[in-house]
Amino acid sequence: MSDENPLPPARTHALLSLNVAAVGACLLLGCASKDGATPSSLPAPATTKAVAAAAASDESSAPSSVKTPTDAAARSSVTVEPVSPEELQKFIASQRGKVVFVDFWATYCLPCREKFPRTLALAKEYGDEGLTAVSMSMDSPEPAYQKKILEFLRQQNSQIKNFANRLEDTDAAFAGLDIAGGALPHYKIYGRNGKLRNKFGGDPDHPFDEADIERALIAALKEN
Repeated sequence: MSDENPLPPARTHALLSLNVAAVGACLLLGCASKDGATPSSLPAPATTKAVAAAAASDESSAPSSVKTPTDAAARSSVTVEPVSPEELQKFIASQRGKVVFVDFWATYCLPCREKFPRTLALAKEYGDEGLTAVSMSMDSPEPAYQKKILEFLRQQNSQIKNFANRLEDTDAAFAGLDIAGGALPHYKIYGRNGKLRNKFGGDPDHPFDEADIERALIAALKEN
């Protein structure tokens, strides 16, 4: 039997109470590690505002729109027709009574591709006022280029009249369409009488911007 006397009941109760309090403080404030560092406290539950902000962030990272079957059908309906300079002029003549805006472009021309959406926007904005917008690709008639033309037009959902050069001699095509120096992009505006009113491009001494084109279109539309 041990000669040591057990602790009195009151002392034992006090020690137990002290240990319980220490454990509670450790849980609330964080306990010191063996090297003396104090770990950070447990993260607080997310507030309602924080949850809402996170949800909003997730929504903002999602695509703003989803392509629908209707979008795909519209894009697949876009077509392009190879024409000669004479055939293009014949089409313009058939639009007598309307203002015709022709966008001469090519797949190899970066500014042409960048500005093309503006042509579509003009067609949509002024179509009800008598504007016929036309795209005329000046690419080579080789199949590889024709494929690129159609791919681009469908990407843009170009729901206007789309033509493409069909002459093997592209220099002859530029000459036949009176595109000075073969510089692209190039734009022409024909009045309601079928006659050429304005052309933009090919002359570095007469720079232009999109506002110039729109002003010329509005002026042509106002004429009877």
